[in-house]
Amino acid sequence: MKLRGFQIWNYRTIVDSGWVDVDALTTFVGQNECGKSNLLRALAKLNSFDGAKYDLNTDWPIDFWAQKDAEAIVCRAEFSMDAAEIEALLAAAPLPGQAADDDEEDNEEGEVGEAPRAIPPPRPASGSVFVERDYKNIHTVDLPEELIPLIGEEATAVRWVLQHLPKCVYMEDYAAFTGAAEIPHLKQKLAEQGGKLDKLKEEEKTILIVLELAAIKIDDIAGKENTPEGRRLRGFDTNAASRHLSQTFGKKWKQKRIKFDIRVDGPTLNVYVEDEGLDAFVPLEARSRGFQWFVSFVWRFTYASRGAYKDCILLLDEPGIHLHHAGHRDLLEFFESLAQTNTVLFTTHLATMLDPGFPERVRIVEVHEHHTSVKNGIVSSQPQPMMVIEAQLGLTGSMSGLLGMRQNLIVEGGYDAMILQKLSALLIASGGRGLSDRIYLLPAQGAAKTPMYAAFMVGNGWDAGVLLDSDDAGLMAKQKISELFLDRLAADQRKKFRVLMLGSAAKSSQNEFAIEDLFPTDFYLACVNEAYGTNLTEADLPVDGSEQIAKRVEAVLKARGRAKELDKNLVGAVLQRRFVGMKAKDDLPHGTAERAAVLFDKINEAFAS
Repeated sequence: MKLRGFQIWNYRTIVDSGWVDVDALTTFVGQNECGKSNLLRALAKLNSFDGAKYDLNTDWPIDFWAQKDAEAIVCRAEFSMDAAEIEALLAAAPLPGQAADDDEEDNEEGEVGEAPRAIPPPRPASGSVFVERDYKNIHTVDLPEELIPLIGEEATAVRWVLQHLPKCVYMEDYAAFTGAAEIPHLKQKLAEQGGKLDKLKEEEKTILIVLELAAIKIDDIAGKENTPEGRRLRGFDTNAASRHLSQTFGKKWKQKRIKFDIRVDGPTLNVYVEDEGLDAFVPLEARSRGFQWFVSFVWRFTYASRGAYKDCILLLDEPGIHLHHAGHRDLLEFFESLAQTNTVLFTTHLATMLDPGFPERVRIVEVHEHHTSVKNGIVSSQPQPMMVIEAQLGLTGSMSGLLGMRQNLIVEGGYDAMILQKLSALLIASGGRGLSDRIYLLPAQGAAKTPMYAAFMVGNGWDAGVLLDSDDAGLMAKQKISELFLDRLAADQRKKFRVLMLGSAAKSSQNEFAIEDLFPTDFYLACVNEAYGTNLTEADLPVDGSEQIAKRVEAVLKARGRAKELDKNLVGAVLQRRFVGMKAKDDLPHGTAERAAVLFDKINEAFAS
């Protein structure tokens, strides 16, 4: 079962969180002391991995102390069920007689046999179950309505749901791993716990996890120091384990290439680390706290997400606070891998812990009259959480003098802005209509990031819009903007947010259309040939698939081994050099001025309304 959403009531600073939609990876953004931790703690106790429960005497909101109610619901959550889970649930609580023989047919004399049983309704391929828990720590389960006619004993079905409900793992203390252990002591403690890690210290757990991830057992290295053959075999084991760890960790830590070396000196095991190329291993405990933290966190969660934490809901409170910004990118990639088998929710007040390509994952945590609530989206009326969004984009609300007093058109990148600004200037220089001087072009960093820029504009109450390529990436960005309800939020502020698709705005009949398609094919090919030293002609371009000139060129460059992808900045540099010699619209290649004029008229018209 997968968590799809939840709501919290009467838990510390939370009187009513509002309904919170959840994805496989969800980020809660807000300033310190806004209640982010309380939100995760309350959700964790719905079905805690460590057995934590709600406590009326410590968890009830202090400013509503007189209204304490032991029967009050604290958390209600929705979980989706797939077809296999539905089948398993129905098998656990079958209807009476489901296994009976088929109905008898009419006998030879025409007498009617047993009355046919009612045909049960079809089994749904999916469904949602709702689970609540109150301050008495009693669970209530609402089964999917479409399953009720198919279920025999409802209490049995409820027990099945609670037994298969994902466990919630809440973590706020991320211990750094120093990489040293005494083998005999560790082996003895593990034996005392029956081979289980649960009651070991964090440092002890981590070293055992490291060994298991490296496919080596503590027995493989314990007691082998007394003979030459034992030491030789132990050396083989630790060398193989070191290579395995280096390869595995290297895929997750991208800041620099490193190697691990597991060494055993008598009874002591140490983990050493080398920056590749330095030819010098140093103890892990001598590395930065951030690096130690990342090593410990990644190793433990890689291990746990395959075993004890598999299919759990991971609730991570402010992860990555010891990491450099570059390390945050590595951590986000690791979260992506965890989200393949787990639901991952984490809180942050760090801008670099947001991926601007996925604004739909962001939930804003606000404080109103000392109480916490959550907004499903990235637009907040409060400046503190918006500061995190703004910092990620390199923008601030204080730019209102620059952006707030103008109409803002978000484009996919600086390359697009350069072309549009030059075309507009050439049309205006020839007495034609270019882009209105009221409209300011704001480059994003690709179509995927335009929704977050859009939310920044709407959140600040600025008059804005976005111009997207008419291709898959542009359509996906348009869909995300729609799902964020930015047009409605803008309307609430008596503003307007426009979404313009480049192909329709330029009145093109192509199946896909990007900024380069404003130019004729031969002109763009000439720029590509100059940039790449090629001699491509239109006859070399594919005629099936996308009609975008850039995609057609890229397909040829790939097929001929000239490039893995088209470098638009390289071609853009050639375009800029050619623009230098253009003084009026007649200097533009054939048809470009006309297509640009149609586009600018459409943009100006959209911002005039």
